[in-house]
Amino acid sequence: MTISSKELQSLNLIGEQVKKCLIEIVNKLPANVKTIRGMGIFLNYNNSNCQRVLKTINHQGNGLSAICLIPGISALQDFILKTKPFLEDKAYQQYQQTIESLSTAIKQNYGSHAKLKRFITNSQPQSEIKPTQSALSKRKEFFYSAKKLLDSSVDELFTGHIVTENTEDKRFLHEIAMISKSRIFREKKAAPCVLFYTHPQPAHFLKPSIITKNSVIQGRNFQVGVVNEYSTSNLLDFYANFSPSNLGLVFNDIPNENPFDATFLFSNPDEMDNPLEESCQCSSTFISIKSPTKKLTMVVFLERKIDMCSSVNIGCYHSTDKVEDKRLRDSDEWTKHLPGVPELRIINFNSIMGREDVSAKAIEYSNYMFNYAQLNPQDFVCYFMEVDYPIWSSTYRIYFDHS
Repeated sequence: MTISSKELQSLNLIGEQVKKCLIEIVNKLPANVKTIRGMGIFLNYNNSNCQRVLKTINHQGNGLSAICLIPGISALQDFILKTKPFLEDKAYQQYQQTIESLSTAIKQNYGSHAKLKRFITNSQPQSEIKPTQSALSKRKEFFYSAKKLLDSSVDELFTGHIVTENTEDKRFLHEIAMISKSRIFREKKAAPCVLFYTHPQPAHFLKPSIITKNSVIQGRNFQVGVVNEYSTSNLLDFYANFSPSNLGLVFNDIPNENPFDATFLFSNPDEMDNPLEESCQCSSTFISIKSPTKKLTMVVFLERKIDMCSSVNIGCYHSTDKVEDKRLRDSDEWTKHLPGVPELRIINFNSIMGREDVSAKAIEYSNYMFNYAQLNPQDFVCYFMEVDYPIWSSTYRIYFDHS
């Protein structure tokens, strides 16, 4: 679906009005509130939405661009409510009416804010969306070049992380992680299929376990298993060995299976310090793109009591340094930052409407993780990102600074 020129003009005007409102509101706030972290703490407002507000008011584009940058309607209404003490009554009501105008337009004509953003992107002249298309085009070209060079690729990569307090050792956070690779393609001469990760193997490790929909977490020791439902049959039969030098599970070729699927589930009880107990500055969840990949989906569920003392950030990096090694901070790591940082969204995972733009597969994988972890998703804040043609040999990271 595309939007007519007349509708675009009307939406552009509304978007300009919304942007103007946000600029006026932020200008009335104290100077130390005009940063993501400062605004989040001062207003008790979600950091990702703070980032959207600040990006909108500093963006040089038109009103249509503003609509694609702003937080969702409910988040905008919450922002205006939280800033009400700094506004005159007349201005406050005017800002409410502006947001309501956008809300009404969305409900009557487009269904949701996310759908409207897609319609705007599809309807704008090519000259206005050229930078986004150019970035995607470059990543796509890189994917096919790397695939040709390495003779291997992955169609879809899902990485999910549930981060909660370790109830048995409160010095640490406990991470349940799923890595799922769909349609792994490789030529015979390509490097073997390897799943890399950072946790040292326990003594006497032989091979991953088998995990099914009926499996639940066993204790708080490190565990790694092959997920039966989302892996090619008998994948574990072709497990070769664990490579200590590369920290990876190595698999032999699977006869007559090309492409194939491989999904793994981890229980990491002691890789992240607990900011509620330790003087921990930062925690990180990340995935390194080891094979040329068409699509990356990354979902991080952070326990609410940890989220309350954390601010989120996102990046695509050359480096694979761990945040916990104190070598990575938002203030100094941008020097190694790659272009084309993806959009980070906060998803209301407990609401059907809130997750309407999340793929059914990502929801299914997330539910599978929560069933295995025996945890309630209502106790977590969900951070979500998708990247088409993620940059090969880079690291995508969602990380949290702790106050």
